[in-house]
Amino acid sequence: MPAFTQQNVRKHMTVYSSDNNKLGHVGEVYEDSFLVHKGFIFSKDSYIPYSAIQQVDGDTIHLQLSSDEAQAKEWSKRPDYEDHLGDPTQLFYDRGHGVHDPFDEENPDKA
Repeated sequence: MPAFTQQNVRKHMTVYSSDNNKLGHVGEVYEDSFLVHKGFIFSKDSYIPYSAIQQVDGDTIHLQLSSDEAQAKEWSKRPDYEDHLGDPTQLFYDRGHGVHDPFDEENPDKA
């Protein structure tokens, strides 16, 4: 499977879930993610990491996640690039994206 980057995504592209529900349109493109504006499925703007993309076809992005899975993700904040340049996993830990950091000594039991 190809690795998608900001080179594959541009503003105004339409984003669909794996179950073919329209999630919204790309509002901004960043080095680590792209912003999908809130709409019918998303109740808030969401920063989607490129790793969630299944396919890019013309002006359409298809995610690997169903609409329920995409909505359940805690992607309302963009990862903190400034503190962990080049470490995308740590970026998601930093910004509360629902990913447990196994090396977090301050909150070892946080799931």
